[in-house]
Amino acid sequence: MQNEDAQRSPFPEELHQHVETFSLVFERFGFQRMGGRMFAFMLLSDREMYTQAELAEELRASTGSVSTMIRILEQLGFVERVSLPGHRRDHFRLTPDPLVEMTMRRLQGGRQMIEIIEAARATKQIGPAADARLAHAVAFYQFFIEAMGKSLDEWRMSLDSSE
Repeated sequence: MQNEDAQRSPFPEELHQHVETFSLVFERFGFQRMGGRMFAFMLLSDREMYTQAELAEELRASTGSVSTMIRILEQLGFVERVSLPGHRRDHFRLTPDPLVEMTMRRLQGGRQMIEIIEAARATKQIGPAADARLAHAVAFYQFFIEAMGKSLDEWRMSLDSSE
């Protein structure tokens, strides 16, 4: 069994300001600030994995808030739980491409919005002004999904060609 302390590499104190700045942007996207702090910390860290207790210590946060945010980040597909042989505590790491995962979820949300809007429009209970707004929203989501889908495909092809 490896000594976990031997795996530790100190997180540079000056990077904590970048963690805080990132968390503000994350919050503007509708996420909780602590989730942004954890995500940014893990993104900027050279370490591959952390326990909940280590994240709480590094981020000077309560274990309760870290626990809650870990569950949310797991559900969003940004973080994954890893069980290591010989260790009682779970470890957490970023998924292989969390930013692409974030975009994929936005695309799925756009598809769901189209379904919801089209179902509402199909009721024929919506007046002409609302129908026009909803038609405009569907056109936007269709454009967004197509453009982002093409961009993701191009991104993946650029990765394949660079390997």
